[in-house]
Amino acid sequence: MLRAIAWITFLEGLRNKAVYGISLLAGLMMTFTVAISSMIMRDVGKVATDFALSSATFAALLVVLFVGITILARDMERKTVYLALSRAVPRSRYLVGRFLGLALLQSALILLLLVASSATLLLVKQLYPSFFGSVSLWLVCLAHLFILQQMFLLTALSMLFSLVASSSFVTFLLTTLTWLIGSSTQEVKLLIESAGTDNISPAVKLLVQLAYYLFPNFALFDLKATAAHGLAINTTSLGFSLLYGLGYSIAVLSVAVVLFRRRELT
Repeated sequence: MLRAIAWITFLEGLRNKAVYGISLLAGLMMTFTVAISSMIMRDVGKVATDFALSSATFAALLVVLFVGITILARDMERKTVYLALSRAVPRSRYLVGRFLGLALLQSALILLLLVASSATLLLVKQLYPSFFGSVSLWLVCLAHLFILQQMFLLTALSMLFSLVASSSFVTFLLTTLTWLIGSSTQEVKLLIESAGTDNISPAVKLLVQLAYYLFPNFALFDLKATAAHGLAINTTSLGFSLLYGLGYSIAVLSVAVVLFRRRELT
């Protein structure tokens, strides 16, 4: 039953017109990467890699916001969740199945984006070999893997928010704010620490510290600079990031399951 729910969720995602629109947008952004490379005759490979990975992240984020959020919220609003639960499907299995289906959809999208990014970079390298530099496609693949980890975590959070929010719009806002805060807290924290203690008020420091530890640190999964500049890989740090993302996702999904079990469906 878990596999069936996951597969149905995956097919629902594929039938969503937003997925095709987002895929088309990602393709246009990859095409723009080739066009903008012709305007920058220095470090073309770095610029193309950074832009391709940014395009992949943006496309995957849009899938979470416009596809992942609506699935569970629509089940609640249209009461289609009753159909599954009436067949003695445990609520935990239903919720986990939905998550796995969305994870499968994200995996398929990231694979497609990886192919598009690799083709784009190879084309840019073919067009401007003298200015491309040394960009590792292996690091590009690794960066896509960590983009996928980001989206798994954000999907779990969006499912949790959909169970506590009053509407899909509120879920959208909570998910978007979580993404923005989680992507910037590490940089803001480092900026405050480098500015010293005299110029920043204690209240601001406390607020940043709370945000840093309460919100997920999405910056841990951002490997755009590593892939673009060919930086050395710290396997310990990467392993910690993967375990952090996996543990955080499981914790969030567990809380969502507990809330879903206690929720009265009316």
